[in-house]
Amino acid sequence: MQLYLSLSAYGGVSTREALTIFWNAGIRHTELAIGPRPDADAVQAIEDFRKLGMVYRAHHAFVWSARHYPFNLAQPQDWKYFEQLTDYLASIGVSAYSVHGGNFSKTTERVLAYATFTENIHRLHRLCLTRGIVLGVETMYPTLPNSAVKNLLDNASELAQFCQDVPQVKIVVDLAHLNIWYDKSPLVLNQWLGLPPEKLLEIHISDNDGRQDIHSRITDNTWWLSHITKFPIGVPLVLESRLNRLSMLIIQKEYKYITNLILSKS
Repeated sequence: MQLYLSLSAYGGVSTREALTIFWNAGIRHTELAIGPRPDADAVQAIEDFRKLGMVYRAHHAFVWSARHYPFNLAQPQDWKYFEQLTDYLASIGVSAYSVHGGNFSKTTERVLAYATFTENIHRLHRLCLTRGIVLGVETMYPTLPNSAVKNLLDNASELAQFCQDVPQVKIVVDLAHLNIWYDKSPLVLNQWLGLPPEKLLEIHISDNDGRQDIHSRITDNTWWLSHITKFPIGVPLVLESRLNRLSMLIIQKEYKYITNLILSKS
């Protein structure tokens, strides 16, 4: 089992500060993600720790420069940005990149948002393919009733349709998101946890209250622990629980706790 710690788990500080905490805690596998403050030092910080031996994956609108671009793939995109982004990932040896399913206004037809999203994924996949990067798309979650937007891929039927429409793109199963699904029957959960390893890019782990994606810390009572035996062998896990501003020793303890907890139940 390979456990990556997401930079989203330690937001609000610079990329260098977060990576320093991770490195001093003994963590050598990091997923670049939104969370750290954008600054001009981010690229150099990522490179400095890469040279030390840090191994990276990348997720969605990760921080890699002072210019942060919080994109939504259910809308038209600036493709020059994505060319630069995928060039950058290739330059630092990142071979796995995942994105969100996108969201759309409640005044927009879902079918139109889905069509834009799949068109964008096809185009992003081509960019990744030519650079030796494997692309994955994350399972999303239903928004609250009072939200002005809805997420794509927030249910089993649409995700299954996406797998048929874009079979060349891998899936990222976010277990915290699945906990919010309206149709989270054991059969549905087993369907996505039971995807063949070659179809899965990674599995994201954290906890929540079943209503909102709050990225709470994992406990012995976290719902998906009983499903660990179904995790495909060799698929990386990414820890996304909020650990903001906790000390290096607590980060180290949490990382070891999660590693041991998963190993004990697998």
